[in-house]
Amino acid sequence: MAAQSPTPARLVVPAVGLDLPIAATGVAEDGQMALPPDPRTIGWYRYGSGPGDRVGSVVLGGHVDSREFGAGPLVRLRKVRRGDVVEVRSTAGPVVRYRVVEVRDIPKKKLAVGYLFDRAGPRRLQVVTCGGPYDAGNGGYRDNLVVTADPMP
Repeated sequence: MAAQSPTPARLVVPAVGLDLPIAATGVAEDGQMALPPDPRTIGWYRYGSGPGDRVGSVVLGGHVDSREFGAGPLVRLRKVRRGDVVEVRSTAGPVVRYRVVEVRDIPKKKLAVGYLFDRAGPRRLQVVTCGGPYDAGNGGYRDNLVVTADPMP
């Protein structure tokens, strides 16, 4: 991450009424991206790219729901469509706007982590939450819902 890149503070998707705070996160004990426990907050993978960086994926991830807090705002990601605008508002600097290019469920076992967390490739935003059916036997959702968006000029 470039030192001058502002810290993301809010994720806003006007088309679906999504507006939630962003918290910097890192790596969980199991080696996956750490996520804020409250689904009303989304995490930013602070070891990756930031919204002001010229390359790489800005990765935001959060829980769609939890036993403690219930359903969170990320349930609205299911309604996001190709062409929708996504804003990442930072602590300093301009709002970075992205246009959605893809919304898809990806089985967790097939999630291309290298693509998702790409630090050297083209600028993009990856917003990730749980998706697909809930599998109580495996303790969670089967898929990840991934919204991919490219920066707007």
